Amino acid sequence: METATLSKVAVGLNPVPGFCVKSRATNDAQIHPTAFQDQPHAFHVPIGLKVFVNVAWDSNVPPPPPATEDAICRTIQGLDIDPSPAAWFVPIVLSDARQDMDKAGQSAIVFDCVLNPSLKSRTLKDPDFKNFIIELALQRIESQTSLVLSREIGTPNIASKGKPRSRRVLVPATLYPPGHPHHQPPPTLIQEISDRSMSVPTKAVPKSILKNTSAEPRIPTWSWMQQSSSIRIVFDVPGVTYAVIPTSTLDVEPRRILLHVPNLYHLDLNLEALDSELSSAFGKNDTADAALKLKRMRNFDVDRARAEWRVADKVIVLVA
Repeated sequence: METATLSKVAVGLNPVPGFCVKSRATNDAQIHPTAFQDQPHAFHVPIGLKVFVNVAWDSNVPPPPPATEDAICRTIQGLDIDPSPAAWFVPIVLSDARQDMDKAGQSAIVFDCVLNPSLKSRTLKDPDFKNFIIELALQRIESQTSLVLSREIGTPNIASKGKPRSRRVLVPATLYPPGHPHHQPPPTLIQEISDRSMSVPTKAVPKSILKNTSAEPRIPTWSWMQQSSSIRIVFDVPGVTYAVIPTSTLDVEPRRILLHVPNLYHLDLNLEALDSELSSAFGKNDTADAALKLKRMRNFDVDRARAEWRVADKVIVLVA
């Protein structure tokens, strides 16, 4: 058996403002926080609400991997379908939404999208690259929330809407280049278990972040059971391949699990949510009853949490 893992490191962010763009919500949505400092409760976002996106810089966000100019241009244009984990991509750290007001005193929400400052110079000089970064930020917000954002973008004459928030985040250590103080080679949290004799599908997965309405992440089906003193959760992820594992994340909090596989799956299992919110979120894939029963269980054991990607079974198994 072969094992490989994705470890994470806790880093502090003190983002430096870059520029701000303004969009609007095109759907009604419920926003749930992933942290409980600034916005402790879920809140409703109505259609038409202004959404400000602060693009900011911090050296603790991993830089993109080295790449040729041709590879970078292919990614920007949506042409890169190289399944290699080394293909060019842009790491980004997204904040929770926070409520604010626009200059007219109307309600609005704000996100901070933080990138490595090595991207700053090209973003300022190359309009196409700046549009690419904006689209990346909008898609990250859409993939981590239930929002659908308008592409009619405004550019307020401000560096940021409010000051980007300082915070600590968990970042996959494998995204940092060798020699970086935060770099760690695999393993820890997600383990990849494969059988060399098994034929594993290796369908190319586009690395571009340009909008692709046919590849919107969906909620995976899942189930759970009590396993001795632990809780065992199985996520059905038949679309997962080796190509997407390096950029996939599984975050475990005492009352929350967030699974994100770019362009394939996004699950936000927030046991702090109201029963009605859980029923609404998971009713579409018939896991609402499982979510409500799991809510009545103890907190997840974050320190001892372990997860495995079981290639043959096409599942991710979490024990926490």
